[in-house]
This record gives sequence, C-alpha cells and structure tokens, in this order.
Amino acid sequence: MAVRSVTLTVKSGEVVGLVGASGSGKSTLLNLMAGLLDSDDGGVSFNNEHIQGPSERLVAGHPQIKLVHQEYQLMPNITIRENIVYSIRFYEKEYQEYRVKQLLALCRLEHVANRLPKQVSGGEKQRTAIARAIAEKPADGVPTALLLDEPFSHLDSANRDLIRELILDLVRNEKTACLFVTHDAADALSISDRIGILQSGRLIQLDTPQQVYRFPHNAYVAQLTGLANIIRAKHLPSMGIQHSFHPNATVCVRPEQLEINDRGLFGGIIRRIFFKGHYSEVQIELNRYAKVTVVTDKPEGLAVGQLVGLNLLGGVHWLRDG
Repeated sequence: MAVRSVTLTVKSGEVVGLVGASGSGKSTLLNLMAGLLDSDDGGVSFNNEHIQGPSERLVAGHPQIKLVHQEYQLMPNITIRENIVYSIRFYEKEYQEYRVKQLLALCRLEHVANRLPKQVSGGEKQRTAIARAIAEKPADGVPTALLLDEPFSHLDSANRDLIRELILDLVRNEKTACLFVTHDAADALSISDRIGILQSGRLIQLDTPQQVYRFPHNAYVAQLTGLANIIRAKHLPSMGIQHSFHPNATVCVRPEQLEINDRGLFGGIIRRIFFKGHYSEVQIELNRYAKVTVVTDKPEGLAVGQLVGLNLLGGVHWLRDG
C-alpha cells in the first residue's frame, strides 16, 4: 500500500507543503486527492462532497480540483497563449481574452505568450501549466484546490522564486487552497502555512514550518528539513551534556545551535570547510565516532586540521527514534 493512514485537511487560502523522499507516496497521495486514483479504504472530500474515483465516474477528477503534473503536459504545437485559452475554449471570446490577459500578467508570461512550449524555459512551462489549471474560474464563493507535483524541481534559483511568489499570489487572489509535494524542504519551509512529512506512505508529522524544523519527530524528519547533527546519547558527555537516556538514544542539534569559540566548553578538529556564499559549513570531528557541522558567517582564520572550541546555544531536541 503506497499511502496509509493519512488524515489531512487543507483550507481555502492556505498553502500546505508535503515533503518526503522518493517513494514516500507523495504523487500517489496527490492523485488520490484529485480523484484520479481509487482508494482501497477511506476517502477524499471537497467542500463536504465525496470525491469519486475513476471507478465511480466516466471522466476521472473534479472540476474544482486542479492537479499540475511534474511533466507540465502542455500541448507542444500551440503557443503558450493558446495552451491557456484551450482550458476555457467553451467560454465567450471576450471573456477568454480578458481571462488570458489576466493570467499572463499574474504568471509573468506576457513576453513568451506567442512562443511554443519548446521555445520557453522550464520555469515558464511550469507557470503556463499553473495558469492553464486555474484558467476556468469558478463562480464567486466557490472554493478551488490547486495540487502541485514537485513544482520546484529542475528550476534555477530565479524561477524557483517566481513560482513561490505565484503560489502565494494565487492563494491570495484566487480563493484557492494549495497543496504541493516536494522532496526539497527548503521551498516548503519558506512559503507553507503548514508542512507535512511523509515517510513510507505515512504522514508522520504535520505542523507549522517552525515547529517541524525545531522539533522534528525523528532523524528522517530532521535530515529532510535541513542540516542536522544527529548525535547518540553516549557521545553527549563530550559536549558537556549529562543525561539519563539509553546510550543509543539520539538528539538533533541544528548547525546554527553551535558556535565556534576559542573558549568553548568542548571542542574538536576541523575536517572540512564548505564555502556557501554568505556563510560556510564547517565539519568538526569531536572524536573518532562523532562529528558535527557548524554554520558560520565568519570563517576567516579557520583552517582544516585546526583545533577549535565549541559552545552549544540552547538545548538539544531528543528524537523519538533514530
């Protein structure tokens, strides 16, 4: 079973990001929610209406639930403008022109409106797919749901920023409930009202980005949502931390919780330094069995092989399992 025991509600005007490794059930869950797959047990409802699966209706899906696939699924031989028009082809010509002009502006696509999909970037294809999905605007007061499958994959930094802005604009302006799945938690942390973590088809944690980042359920959640030092209890005394937990119990210490300081309470030897632009990641070996990563915006004077002191800023978070 690809998805098991998932209970999730997304409200109008809310952005929820689901994060999981490959094979965790992200795409399967989206297809279930869109009415494109039948569930063996349980069900999906939209605005208190049961969503029928493909075995229950001739044309699978729901008119107010729009799923944007990772592959975009644009028609290759017509322009970007015509791809969007196609979604509202049964409407009056005047409305088509008004709505397409509105969407081209919202999705920052005016400059490529007359190009074919093969002539535009991946980010522009993604924005076209979103524009096409939301083109058919429901009557006033009727909610819609936008489901996005890996909307940030294969995009450069500039296009990722545009997609993030677009999602937030849609939620604000289009009375939309938005759910997206991704394997990269950085995007989910930045724009989601809530994020959920999928592991082996189960929703193991669902909360605000701040809570999930600071208090991860287990090591999987901690490492999926950012850099994390997972340290076994038996190595904590070397950091000046006394405890009564089992030696194989683990804690999560985020790199920003560690400070390099000559007068630190504990220390280690620098083994790697990775320059990241406005900060550097420094890998420090505490002993032959444990090492930690520290982030610093002042790497000057640090060198591989150097013995440095460390301080722990704040407490550690005990994980429920490793």
